[in-house]
Amino acid sequence: MNTTAAIRPANFTRTSPDLIAKYLKSGRWHLIPLYWLLRQSDLAREGIEHSGSYLFADHLYANVPSGRGLYGRWLDKRFLSLPSARGMRARYTEAVKAMHRVFAMHQTEHPGKKFRLLTVPCGIPRDVRDFVSSLTPEQRALVEYTACDIDPEVIAAARSFLAAATELTPTLLCADALDFAALPESGFDFIASTGLGEFLDDARLTVFYRNIHRWLAPGGTFYTSATAWERRSDWLMKTFELEAHYRDRTMFENLLRCCPWQSVELWHDATRLQTFALANC
Repeated sequence: MNTTAAIRPANFTRTSPDLIAKYLKSGRWHLIPLYWLLRQSDLAREGIEHSGSYLFADHLYANVPSGRGLYGRWLDKRFLSLPSARGMRARYTEAVKAMHRVFAMHQTEHPGKKFRLLTVPCGIPRDVRDFVSSLTPEQRALVEYTACDIDPEVIAAARSFLAAATELTPTLLCADALDFAALPESGFDFIASTGLGEFLDDARLTVFYRNIHRWLAPGGTFYTSATAWERRSDWLMKTFELEAHYRDRTMFENLLRCCPWQSVELWHDATRLQTFALANC
């Protein structure tokens, strides 16, 4: 196992230790009251302080407004209702649907065979929790789940979340998904990854996709997504140094084609800000 505690996660894009000082130095004083107002929302505060962290993503997925006082909760609710937030939330709901779909096909083709599932980066595995909790006890016993993330804090949070939420005994790995050798196992039937590609340039994302292809079993399926550019959310994110890579459907598909998939299925969410893919070995 490759423990990568010293590596800065790709989604931690903020570099300025003091944003107020940055705004003062650049003459953008009007951003200072905005900075303090937005920090009343728990979602905005986490995004400002820790970029696209696992807590930021899970807050979007859980969709429960919270913040400091009535204003903070009201603002949080507004953020959670934005098209960009709804699109990101669909990554989680579509992941659960994909797990069910592929698991059903796997059991039809291989009755009683273990279903080996990997999420990377795992974040808070809300999708896996929801998928497994809806299975029968007999079906649940067939799921072998591995959670992988570069951040040891995330691995600890995932372990705690799953212990309270499912009957799974997961394998949790602190590893760099861009290093093929960092993951000691392969032969997975289903791999899900969302939220990482937005923080990788095309070259590194290609490396990641090729690793995924090699980690899958023959006939295995990869579920992933890409985010399209949206003016308002991009301005907010860049203002607070949350930098992302945006890709439309064509760009996304072209990158996926770096691997010899047997088939690739693409679709959009309701906002059309997210493109989803199921790629089969």
